[in-house]
Amino acid sequence: MVTRIGIWLAFLLLAGLALAPVPAEAQSGYTDDRYPHLFAPRNQRPRIISIPQRTRPTAARSQQTSESLRPPSDRSRAGSATSDPANPEAATVPAAPTTFVLVLGDNLAEWLAYGIENAFEDVPELGVNDQTKISSGLARAEFYDWVKAIPELLAREAKVDFIVMMIGSNDRQAIRVDRDTFEPRTDRWRELYVQRIDQAMQAMKARGVPVYWVGLPPLRGQRISADMAYLNDLYKERAAQNGVNYIDVWNGFVDEQGQYTQFGPDFAGQIRRLRTADGVHFTSAGARKLALFLEQDLRRDLVGRIAPANPEATPGRLPDGGLPVPQAAVPGLVAPEIVQPQPRPLAGPVFPLAGNPAQIRTPPGNAPPEALPAPTAARTLAGDRPAGALQGTAAAVLVRGEAPSAPRGRADDFSWPGSPRSPTSDLPTARAP
Repeated sequence: MVTRIGIWLAFLLLAGLALAPVPAEAQSGYTDDRYPHLFAPRNQRPRIISIPQRTRPTAARSQQTSESLRPPSDRSRAGSATSDPANPEAATVPAAPTTFVLVLGDNLAEWLAYGIENAFEDVPELGVNDQTKISSGLARAEFYDWVKAIPELLAREAKVDFIVMMIGSNDRQAIRVDRDTFEPRTDRWRELYVQRIDQAMQAMKARGVPVYWVGLPPLRGQRISADMAYLNDLYKERAAQNGVNYIDVWNGFVDEQGQYTQFGPDFAGQIRRLRTADGVHFTSAGARKLALFLEQDLRRDLVGRIAPANPEATPGRLPDGGLPVPQAAVPGLVAPEIVQPQPRPLAGPVFPLAGNPAQIRTPPGNAPPEALPAPTAARTLAGDRPAGALQGTAAAVLVRGEAPSAPRGRADDFSWPGSPRSPTSDLPTARAP
């Protein structure tokens, strides 16, 4: 028995040695042409070519830009300049803005400024002055005090035509006054926060230009969205009390159930990604949609405020042949006289039911026209021939309005007595049983 086991162990050992891999250099001259790189030496194997980073498509780069927490820093209008390839010297220099929108607020307001810049690319006279402060708010005055900063910014800026404020995404924290700390949404916290809202609104209104306070959008999470809705109620209430325009953007960034959504229709109606992965900031499409809620009010208030940035490039001229003026309304330009249409008469022309309709007498003034009497009472619309002279059934029915006589026994024969033949005479008589 032991000998048999030993023989089997020796057989298994020899089989294992026979199946062991042999180095490629020690193999015979036979090579497998089907997979040459498997048995070739390392220095003869094919090289794997890698694509350099700079030659890859730019889609990933653009996606990274749209997912960043900050909007693109280059928001200049240099790209709007046009040049003629045939005449390089005739390059069009972008016009300098003459009307400015001052944007104040936190990091969400920075995205709003970026969206306004894109929304008004067709208006070179409008410029956006971004004076936002990242991570700021009204609750943390020790970090950045907007109540004191607003008058200083307005005194430093020489040209301000509109003021836009969007703030509050960082105000879900306690307010500290001296050594006391008040938690959010308490009575004392609300009193202090409302006081700072009023001070900020009054400081902006002191400039004497239109002021827009943009509400907050929902953020990811039910609790934080509830806090944003609570702040929006305060902003809306104080805006009505201080005479400030409040812009509500909440419904533009929720789904059918009124909850936060990361995707939705953009300003053109296409489904796009509007919010970044952190659930707070916006993508480029979201920033453009955010500015859409403010764009309509700004374009309405721009009428009569925009001064021409490049008067020589505008085709319009004054009626007296003066200097060219832009097509938009210019301050001081007299509006053209509007010609009011003539009042409509109370009644239109009167057409007679008998007689010639061409014989209409038009009285002077705005009185309704009158019909001339027919020369002959028997004349009708059929012409100058007397109605009695017309013969035939068609003339009797259509001209004189006579009803044709019904044949005896027909359903419309209402003469009395009726037909001598009774309708029941045609019925078969029943036989007696």
